[in-house]
Amino acid sequence: MNKKGRKTIPGLTMVLALFFIVCSGLPAMAGPGLSQGGGAGKPCVIVDRSGNRIIIKKPFTRIISLYGAHTENLFSLGLDQEVIGVSRHEAFPPPALTKPAFSYHDDAEKFLAARPDLVLIRPMIARGYENLVRKLQQAGIIVVSLQPTTIGGVYSYWRDLGKLTGRERQAEKMVSEFKAGLTRIHALVKKIPPARRKRVYFEAIHSKMKTFSPSSIAIFALKTAGGINVAGDARAVRGTNIAAYGKEHILSRADEIDVYLAQRGAMNHINVRRIVEEGGFGAIKAVQNGQVYIIDEKIVSRPTLRLLDGIYEIGRFLYPRVFNDVSAFRKIPRLTRAQFSEMFVKMTNMPLKTPDYRHDILRRAPTRHKYGSFRDVDYTGHDYKFIETAAYRGIFANTSQPRFYPHRPITRRAVAYAIFVYFDLPETKPVAIKDIPNSDPMDEQIRTAVGLGIMKLNKKGEFLPAGPISGEELFRSINMASRIAK
Repeated sequence: MNKKGRKTIPGLTMVLALFFIVCSGLPAMAGPGLSQGGGAGKPCVIVDRSGNRIIIKKPFTRIISLYGAHTENLFSLGLDQEVIGVSRHEAFPPPALTKPAFSYHDDAEKFLAARPDLVLIRPMIARGYENLVRKLQQAGIIVVSLQPTTIGGVYSYWRDLGKLTGRERQAEKMVSEFKAGLTRIHALVKKIPPARRKRVYFEAIHSKMKTFSPSSIAIFALKTAGGINVAGDARAVRGTNIAAYGKEHILSRADEIDVYLAQRGAMNHINVRRIVEEGGFGAIKAVQNGQVYIIDEKIVSRPTLRLLDGIYEIGRFLYPRVFNDVSAFRKIPRLTRAQFSEMFVKMTNMPLKTPDYRHDILRRAPTRHKYGSFRDVDYTGHDYKFIETAAYRGIFANTSQPRFYPHRPITRRAVAYAIFVYFDLPETKPVAIKDIPNSDPMDEQIRTAVGLGIMKLNKKGEFLPAGPISGEELFRSINMASRIAK
């Protein structure tokens, strides 16, 4: 128990050894002034993952982040102006793309020229690039190594970023927002009887047959989504969140694995085909039943608010009927473009799109939409992930435009286009539509939807292409298109 009588987190001794936070009246040893929230004369002391004590006398205001999670969280704290540099290949949030790029491979002089007062790194950089860290510290720049490995550590990590930057209140808001999201997910998982819970093997590195340690953030995401970790006996490798398991061990659980889930990222360049064709994996129940899924590591292994998206996405893989429920949308008389995006993505169980710097940013064709370029979409909100997924899959025309207009009603013309593009529909006989001339650019799409009975005309034989559509009508149209396409 602590002084306030609150229960401590399991394993707190280990957490404190690596990541100890305390506000004290010690004389300043490092940092540029007095921390907001620390109280006059009481600078805030942080001991980072390298064991360095940083006394924060005032918020840092010129920050370079060398880890994508740090960058995301700094922007979540509202530090758009204070972030003066980010690591290479940043793709989220969109404003990060406007910042100068830095790398731990760069010379120290590049960092010094930018005049940062704080450089945020993680343990891998601290261990592998000691010379860079030492030069920055010798120049008077504060270097802080942070990276939580458990969900309890995530909350502390957000609060520590808040202390470093004077955004303690915003950090507490992040914690509250995340916990509220977990509450919503728990409500969905409660609908799934324990006897129907899926048993999952969660792959971390395919080439080495490694999974995640039971206390890792990724396994927390799996369990929160209602999955049962079949590799609960895995043990962490050298204090990391990765655990060795081995092919023989995996195959010994072949009959138990209902779902095979793998993260894709820098450590694991993987696809479904490679997993399915792996020697011996044909014996795995999930492989036999077509239950192999890939998820982006950025939303299941990084300590950011997007972890909620990762949990939700795992839930969609495991229990699509529950996590893709659109009952509330069916009651809406005029769907907006944002609501249509969410309903379409859920009803088709379309995998959520997460941004990838090399494919979505660097190699993007000039005529195609770039992730994050919609000026009127809130990339800290709920709708963006469905809008971006729909745009990426091409179900909207003209997504190279700078605005999406999420709150405008979706038109019947746009719905016909989306259904035509997404579903593999058969040809249909010509059908007469009074208000759609043959010269209409959407003529084929609309006539196909009408000819197959997916969308209806009014009593006058009109399609009303610019008219709105209700949630119930869209629900029937997508269901019919799905049946016809099959």
